[in-house]
Parts: sequence; C-alpha cells; structure tokens
Amino acid sequence: MTRSLSTPSAFSTIGYAALAAAIVLLGVAECPAADAVADTATSESDHQLELDLENGKYHITIDTSGSPDLTEWAEQELAPVVKEWYPMIVDMLPGKGFDAPTEVSIKIADDIEGVAYTSGDRVSCNGNWMRRQLDGEARGAVVHELVHVVQQYRGWRRGNRPPGWLVEGVCDYIRWFLYEPESGGALIAANGADRARHDASYRTTANFLNWVSNKYGSNLVPKLNARLREGKYSVDFWEEYTGQPLDKLAASWKKALAAGDAEQPAAAQKDDQNVNQLTAEEQEQGWKLLFDGSSTDGWHSFKRDEVREGWKVEDGKLVCADPRNAGDLCTNDDYKWFELRLEYNISQGGNSGIMFHVTDDGGAAWATGPEFQLEDNMEAHDPTRCGWLYALYKPAEDADTGQPIDATLPAGQWNQVRLLISPDGCVHEINGVEYLEYKLGSEEFNERVAASKFASMPLFAKPDKGMIALQGDHGQVSFRNVKVRPITE
Repeated sequence: MTRSLSTPSAFSTIGYAALAAAIVLLGVAECPAADAVADTATSESDHQLELDLENGKYHITIDTSGSPDLTEWAEQELAPVVKEWYPMIVDMLPGKGFDAPTEVSIKIADDIEGVAYTSGDRVSCNGNWMRRQLDGEARGAVVHELVHVVQQYRGWRRGNRPPGWLVEGVCDYIRWFLYEPESGGALIAANGADRARHDASYRTTANFLNWVSNKYGSNLVPKLNARLREGKYSVDFWEEYTGQPLDKLAASWKKALAAGDAEQPAAAQKDDQNVNQLTAEEQEQGWKLLFDGSSTDGWHSFKRDEVREGWKVEDGKLVCADPRNAGDLCTNDDYKWFELRLEYNISQGGNSGIMFHVTDDGGAAWATGPEFQLEDNMEAHDPTRCGWLYALYKPAEDADTGQPIDATLPAGQWNQVRLLISPDGCVHEINGVEYLEYKLGSEEFNERVAASKFASMPLFAKPDKGMIALQGDHGQVSFRNVKVRPITE
C-alpha cells in the first residue's frame, strides 16, 4: 500500500499495528496465514510516502523501506518540511529558462554510505545517521540535499567543475540561514575569525555568503547560483555584483567576524551622524525634511487630525510599531511634482508602501494614490514585489535569474528609496538601482490602469497632486532620512 500525502494534514495512519488489530478482530490471529499477511503489511510499498506539491506540479517520494522504523518520523516530521521547502527552494534559485525537477525521490536506508548525497533528482540518506539525529540535524540535512536537486549545475564543460566550496556553500546558506537560522549552526565565534576561510565550503562558506548578502543584497545568491548552473561563473562575479574583488570581500568578512558583527542583521549598520538632517548642499537644492527624528510633526493619519497610536518615534526612527492601530500616515502638505528619498527597514514578512497624490476623496489612501511597494521579498507573499508600482509596473528581468530585478537588502536592514514624480516621467529606485519608469496620464499608463483592479476605482491616479502616505497596516516597518524636493514645471 503506497501512502499518498496531498496535504500536511492528510497523513495516513494505517500501518502494521492497525492491520494486525484488524486481523485479530476477524478471528484469524491464530491462522497460519497470519504471518504471511503480516509480511505483506510491512512490504516495501508500506514505507513509501507520495507527496503532491503545488497542486500536483511537483511529486516527491520518500522511501523508508531500508529504515522501516523511520516511516512514522518521515510522515510526521520530514514530509511537512519537504512539502513546504522544496517549492520555496525552487523559487529562491530561479534561472532564465530553467525548470526545476518535478519528480524527486528521497531514499532513507541503513545501508547507504556517508550521511546523505544527491544524484540528479535522487536524494539518498543514511538511516543510521538520521536515526541518531531525529531531534537534531536530520531534517536540515534533507533541506541541504533538496538544494542540490534544484542547483542542477550541468552547464560546465566536460572536465571542468563548478567550485566545490560554492556548490556546498549555497546549500548550507539556505539551510542554516534561511531554513533554521535559530539553530546557529553556521555561526563563527569572534575568536575563530583568524582561522575562517571563505572558501572552506559548507557552513563556513554559508556564513560568508550570508554576510555578503546582508551587505550587498539578498539577490546575490540567486544570481550566483544562476551563473553556476549555466557554467558561467568566474571570480569576476564578486566585483561585478559588489564592487569589491573576492579577496577584499573575504578580508572584510573576517574583520566583521572578529568584531562580532558578521551575524547581525546587517545593519545593525551603525547610524550615521547625519541621520534625519540635511546637508548644506541639500538645503541649497531645495530639499525639505519630512521627519525630524523626534516627533510626528507634519504628519497625520488618513482622514484624521492626529496620528494614530500605532505609529511611534523611537531612536530617531518613524516606526509603524502596531499595524493593528496604525493605518496610513499622510503628510500635512500636498505635493504635485517632487523627488522623495527615504530609508526603510522592514520586519520579516513585512509589507508596506509609499503612496503619492493621495486625497481624502477616496475611502482609503490607495483609492486615489498609486503605490511604490515596500516588502520583504524573501518572506512576504504579495505578488507585487518591493519597488514595483503596485499592480501596474515591474522592473525588467535580471539577465541571470530571469526574474524581475531585485536590489533589496534582507529584512532587518536599511534600504534606500528614490521616488521621482515629474511631468517628464516617474522613476523608482532601490539602493541606487533603477527599477522602472512610467509617465502619469500617458496612454500606456491609462491602459494599464484600465486592465488592473484599479479600473473599478474612479478616483485612482486622477488627482494631479496630493499627500505622500506611508502604509502602516501590513507589518512593522521603520523609516528615517525622509526628505522631499518639490519640482516646479
């Protein structure tokens, strides 16, 4: 009897014990044939779990016939992890024109050598090792191997291989820093910094990849993986992506380790002295601070005179601390054409936004104001990603991953935003990378609105001026260095 698991809650509980009980009830427990029936109950097919993921898009088999006592653990503990994480890993490691394996097998058996290994779409795990690690590393080890399944580094010429430290480092980065970061399994103590090598593979390389991703953008590993998959990786990748050669990055990483900073959500970046201040040059250029770092002066909650209690000023930051009692925060002044710059720091899974040309005529801020989306691209689930014009415009494809450009730093770090709204065109930027351009009121813009959910909102994008609003009802988010420069026609 092959077990089919279509959802994590649909685990079959029929096994040998249930069958034996049925035999007793039928009065055949003393029958000589009972042993034969029992053998059937523990046949190989009784120890195969069939998982259908993403409405049948992926099919994964977990075979524990070689370690039959692990069948229940595989059902209850391993299968839910596989069901959740295999599609997530596929999403984390995209590639232009790449389709991840849809049929995957995981075999757990006592006679498999080593700990675990992957060949193509087949994962093999040592049952004896897994048995000792059921409450420890067993599940994480399978996640590591599932990353190998998705890597599919087949673009290398015969006789040439991708760097092994990166092959294993990418797997352990996803395992230790995304799947089980709370375990601390890849952390390196400050007193171990001198001995740490970025190319030591596995956990140590994972630590290095995490540090570089935190400092230079969460899209680093997807781009790196795409290059490796296509056989196009070279050491020049690091300077191309970060502006720093690999040896200098490695030295900076070791310095951060020695200082105890490498594991921090990267900015724990120390605040500059110029936070929430304008330079003399900015003042000459007509910039105006929208947040002074100490009060909510100049702001009010949508359709209120005051600011709701969910918004706080903490340590020089404007914080949506309680999204249940925050709502959208609006400037007191209206702006027509302008350049806005700010920094935001979003919580894990958080979702926020910057709206413009907002008026009180609509029932909500988004009923009139288009939105520059803010989101934790790693954990949030809104299909409109960070930096896009909500439901209307998205960036061009990244040449490596085949996915829209993503220059965001991970949740917990400060990201820089530039939003230009001008009569000549509008521009979205994150961390200095231009995402997209559009022109308000153009034929193309109006066609996109008409084809979107906003078509039923008669006031959407119609005002030619209005308030700037910060969204505050979809997760915690902080802002600082919020400044605006009005533009005259």
